[in-house]
Amino acid sequence: MSNEELVAEIKSRGYWRVEIHSTEYQDNRLSSRAAMQDLLSSATVSLRGWPYPYFRADETTYNGKWLEGQVDWSHFREYWRLYESGQWLHYLGLPGAWIAREKLFEGQSPLPPPHSGYIHVRKDVLYTLTEILRFAVGLAQGGVFDSTAFLSIQIHNTRDYMLFESFERFFPHEYVNQSDRPIEQQKSVPVGQLAAIADQIALEMAIEVFSVFGWIPGEAAVRTLAEDQKKLVERRL
Repeated sequence: MSNEELVAEIKSRGYWRVEIHSTEYQDNRLSSRAAMQDLLSSATVSLRGWPYPYFRADETTYNGKWLEGQVDWSHFREYWRLYESGQWLHYLGLPGAWIAREKLFEGQSPLPPPHSGYIHVRKDVLYTLTEILRFAVGLAQGGVFDSTAFLSIQIHNTRDYMLFESFERFFPHEYVNQSDRPIEQQKSVPVGQLAAIADQIALEMAIEVFSVFGWIPGEAAVRTLAEDQKKLVERRL
């Protein structure tokens, strides 16, 4: 499948769009394929079974201006591009958009109500955001930002998607996105502070996502989410 076809397929259902770059544009920060691959190799985040992003040097394409890669396997659908300016662009399909309800909740009885898609509180939102922010830290450590990093993180096409808590149990009430609008958050973060506050930003962004689905976690739930996030980054899941 071509990159254009894959992006169109990703955009046909629920997906993430991630853009990260320096607030100060500078051409040719990464002047070669080797420089781009070295940066991605060091910045890629591997905290659970699937890395962010999916990067294999021998599966990338380079045209002198950007390096790009994709994966289309099972429910994993990604396309990314790293520009010579250091800008990062990533389209990432939501797993619950591609896994059938019967498969996603296999062994669960009764099944949750039918919806257009399903999004897991931790695995699909909190953990993914944590990986994205930690990847941004890796980019910063690779020297592709000046004083400030800009992050635009969006989730598209999640109208009638249901937020769920775990595979074993559900919320007492349904939390479903009723809006056609993208869930979009933007941050400009001083590079010197990024590593120290990345996880907190990810948690705050996750809570904002939950609110679109109608769930406002209370203090106890926020503490639990923070504890689960800590287990993720410490690889204790």
